Amino acid sequence: MNKTFPHPFERLIAAHTGLQLRPRECEALRDTLVARMAALHLRHADAYYKLLQGGTRESESEWDQLIARVTNNESYFFRDKGQMAMLRERILPELILHNQERRTLRLWSAGCSTGEEPYSLAMLLDDLLPRHGMSSEPGWDVVILGTDIDGKALEHARRGIYGAWSFRTVEPALQQRFFHRKEGGWQVAEASRSRVTFGRCNLVADPFPSTAMGIHDMDLILCRNVFIYFEPEAVSAVLRKFAHTLREGGYLMTGHSETYGQIVEPLQARMFPESVIYQRGGATSSGVGTHADLSATQAGTTHGPAGARSQEIPVKAPRDFPPAEEPAVSPRATPPAMVSAHGFPESAAHPVVDDALETIRATQPLQEPYEERALLLHAHAQANLGHYEEATDCCRRLIKDSPFASEPYELLASIAQEQRRYEDAKVLLKKALY
Repeated sequence: MNKTFPHPFERLIAAHTGLQLRPRECEALRDTLVARMAALHLRHADAYYKLLQGGTRESESEWDQLIARVTNNESYFFRDKGQMAMLRERILPELILHNQERRTLRLWSAGCSTGEEPYSLAMLLDDLLPRHGMSSEPGWDVVILGTDIDGKALEHARRGIYGAWSFRTVEPALQQRFFHRKEGGWQVAEASRSRVTFGRCNLVADPFPSTAMGIHDMDLILCRNVFIYFEPEAVSAVLRKFAHTLREGGYLMTGHSETYGQIVEPLQARMFPESVIYQRGGATSSGVGTHADLSATQAGTTHGPAGARSQEIPVKAPRDFPPAEEPAVSPRATPPAMVSAHGFPESAAHPVVDDALETIRATQPLQEPYEERALLLHAHAQANLGHYEEATDCCRRLIKDSPFASEPYELLASIAQEQRRYEDAKVLLKKALY
């Protein structure tokens, strides 16, 4: 096989899933393909390619294996405190009040990975609905749907058991309230777990809205940190389907800057300091779209598409839930600090994950000679995105020059614990303490 061997597979994966593999992922794809071919006793790449194209049950089973190896399942509870605070204090209360007569609420976490996001929504509603007097009303129906293309990630989500890395921004009181100890970690409490239904969905290939899949008339769609991996054409196609899956007045929330340059038709943008969120109006065929541009958000404006001030519903946040963050800082400024999942001291070397991509861009290139703090920032950003090999490499470079620095060992210990290499984690933590 020559070095161009993966290229047709890159195009096939993009067509099937929308995923746009980055250069370093394309290099790893070759090894993945070779391993899968060996497992299937296939000697030629053409045979494996035809298998993936086959459209048979065997083909779909192999796609499951391949997708599990090329997708990034990085997630954690209450990811992006600013967006979560906006959901808790503005969007969900507005939807609850708007739906009082029909007494239904339909929420969809599209690209839910291992389930932390839909469970976070369930926990927010477990607090909000009683305070609005809704939980005891007869006929009140709440649907929280989590879907992903990766079947193995969905199995993890259904179990609802998580390690420390998934709680990296969760207050201890909140963890005690909504989880209980289980062998292997912490399990989501039954009250929240019973609210969430998980299912398989390929956002690019599957048609929706779909009654059969239960994906229709949604009040809220969250699709965050998914489009960063998609080709622009795939983003456009999925956005159109999202728009027609929303109920009138429903909202779409994406990750920051993920829809930049897209025509989000027929949705309208509502600007808040924390984020842009898109809302479906009454008409779906006006031909007038909203050009996705975050400049207003970055400037801190709070005006909707018609110039009216976006509705703000004053709801006092429960003391257990994470507070709202300040508006995002410039990518080249020092990112906000966070507490590591394992109780390490707060540090400027712990950027929040939604700044991770910008932090990586800001700290590139990292050729020698490099500034140690920039390299440590880079390492944490890579780890927060689940890029553990890159993060480990950065830590090794730091240790080589500063063998008595504790922070690289702390990060390596966190990575080891996330990968269930507990003995390695103990050794690394001892080195950090030493």
